Amino acid sequence: MNDSDIFKVVQTLVGYTKDSYNMSLRDQIKDLLPIETASGYYLSNKVEFYDPIQDQVFYRNYKYNDEKTRLNSLEYINGRIDYYNRLCDDEFKKSGSIYDLIDPLPLWGVRVSLSSSILNYKTKPNTDVNKPTVRILNHEFLYKCALKLNSEDFTKRFNKMVYVYLNKLSGGKKLLVDNTLYKPIIEYEDWFMSTGQDLHEINALTTGLRGMKTSDSPVAFTSDEKIKKIHTIYSLRANPNHRKWYSSPVEAQIISLIENGMIDGFVKDCMFKNVNKINIKKLAYKLKCSDKTAKKFIIKHASYLLEQ
Repeated sequence: MNDSDIFKVVQTLVGYTKDSYNMSLRDQIKDLLPIETASGYYLSNKVEFYDPIQDQVFYRNYKYNDEKTRLNSLEYINGRIDYYNRLCDDEFKKSGSIYDLIDPLPLWGVRVSLSSSILNYKTKPNTDVNKPTVRILNHEFLYKCALKLNSEDFTKRFNKMVYVYLNKLSGGKKLLVDNTLYKPIIEYEDWFMSTGQDLHEINALTTGLRGMKTSDSPVAFTSDEKIKKIHTIYSLRANPNHRKWYSSPVEAQIISLIENGMIDGFVKDCMFKNVNKINIKKLAYKLKCSDKTAKKFIIKHASYLLEQ
């Protein structure tokens, strides 16, 4: 990976998109965090896309540990997405109908969870509820590393790669508090210290994997520990927020919170004060639904929250 590739990875880690109007990339990079874990993105063995214009669901099954079927399935669905996007233009020209364009699915996805910040003093309680803690990296080299390394090795070598890049950008200078990279460099250094690792002894991913033995539990084939608590593995969907997939908006919201690593933070202020248990009435109020509906979908999708 070259520096340009790593910069794109940094953009993904901070949640930057071309449509990010609320914050500049510069401000977002100030909140850059290391990753805490890495896991597989294609474990569902099924990819789906709902075409709203044709009112049709397209899908393909694959084996997550078979690269040929995985790539063929993704490329088929991405072909359907491309066709749909072209139909959107045609529909607008013909009738003025507006449909949302849909991004293609990543071919080289690796799911990573961000670590918590040690420096964000201005963060209000529970603001993590509104911030996804999961990112999907999409780079062929990183995916191939994920086919070889386990989560622990991938995570520390990935963080070392980003740390080396940040130090290269800073030129090794002593930064001021207001400098863009001041906080990110401290966050990465503290991550290594807090995990008891000497960052100088760790090889960055960019040093290569040649000659290294493949792990028995590579990242690409491993579930995140939090996902293991949830008994359902959701299909990989191109437009996951479309109402077509869910029986109600409440169910869609809960699944979105789960997939973005936000469900634990979301229910944090719905706990009884002196007991580690969810107050269903508070949760229902927050979800804007009945107690019965809230409990039904929590049992269905995140029952571990009721077992705490």
